[in-house]
Amino acid sequence: MTRKSENLLILILTLVSFVLGTTEYVIVGVLKEIESYMQVSLAAAGTLVSGFAIAYAIGTPFAVAFLAKISRRSSILIGFAIVLVLNLLTVFSTSFASLMAIRIVSAIACGLTISLSISIANDAVSRERRGEAIAWILGGFSIANVLGVPLGTFIGQHLNWSMTFVVTACIGALPFALMFRVLPRQTTTIVGSFSDQMTLFMKPRILLACLIPVLGNSCIFVTFTYITPLLGQSMGVPERWISAVLLIYGACSILSNWIGAKIAKGDFMTKLKWLFVIQAAIFLGLSFAVSQLWLGLACLFLIGCLSSSMSAASQLYLFEVTGAIAPNSKPFASTLLPVAANVGIALGSGVGGLAVNLGGVNWVPPVAVILALLAFVITRVCQSSIQLKPEDDKSTPKVLPQSQYQ
Repeated sequence: MTRKSENLLILILTLVSFVLGTTEYVIVGVLKEIESYMQVSLAAAGTLVSGFAIAYAIGTPFAVAFLAKISRRSSILIGFAIVLVLNLLTVFSTSFASLMAIRIVSAIACGLTISLSISIANDAVSRERRGEAIAWILGGFSIANVLGVPLGTFIGQHLNWSMTFVVTACIGALPFALMFRVLPRQTTTIVGSFSDQMTLFMKPRILLACLIPVLGNSCIFVTFTYITPLLGQSMGVPERWISAVLLIYGACSILSNWIGAKIAKGDFMTKLKWLFVIQAAIFLGLSFAVSQLWLGLACLFLIGCLSSSMSAASQLYLFEVTGAIAPNSKPFASTLLPVAANVGIALGSGVGGLAVNLGGVNWVPPVAVILALLAFVITRVCQSSIQLKPEDDKSTPKVLPQSQYQ
């Protein structure tokens, strides 16, 4: 594949992830409209968010394994088509139960699509650009936070909440059409049975590697979940400026994907290890500056600049570990990061809520320090205990003695 073809593939898959991210996140902007239309409580409407995340984390591996015998090109087209069709079907959601069902199936289809996007890009682009490709594809979710969610919220408030999803589906029609032309036609299937794929989650080294994105995401979301009360209550940011601050934070999160691409090049495990140390230092600074407006904002924006920077390197490491332990299931490794990320988001939100209940919102940054340091420790353990030989672009992954992995 030429560099131009690689760039086009990365661009289209980034657009796909933008649509997936908007599908997942935009529900937050129209919760009040759904509450009013469905005649449910705001808390009940909020379960559409948690239900999506849980279905995403649990259902994604099963969906990828279920379609293992179909080419990845066909599977990703099926998955993305399901997302677009279900977005359109929200127009006919007249009950909360039907909307929840659409969200659950959409979550599984989103997880399938992004997992296969990462897998296809990893195989299609040159080795030196794999980290960059994965970083930009995952960056589509950050772009969705900055552009897709505000646009969808505006549409939901001025037209109808369901029109938000209809417009999202219409935007997704463009990358869907382009995928027919650009996706490699000779994409492989996933070798192995359904049970073979599921056993990956029983491998201790795989679980240890998954802890990196779990803890890496939890230290970010323990703060991000409570960023609004941190801004308003602790830093004294006027309510009318909070949206602008969140917009700047979102722009910083897009920058974090570029940083993540740099981290994923060369010796990415060493850079990943020290990234968590830097994050811990920033969270520590926020712990002392949480009551000071400008220092606190500076720390938050730095956190935003590093918020997604660990994702690409974590995914590459999961590919390498899976390739060494279970070469036939290497494409299935693309599901591990989305699952681990959603577990990390849930962990961060939960631990953050516990900290707020026990000591108030100012206790959130110190908890983030602890989680970032735990991520550093796990990364250090992985780096020292698993020595993987670099794989050639066209060669079969080298398998080290089994005793080193189990």
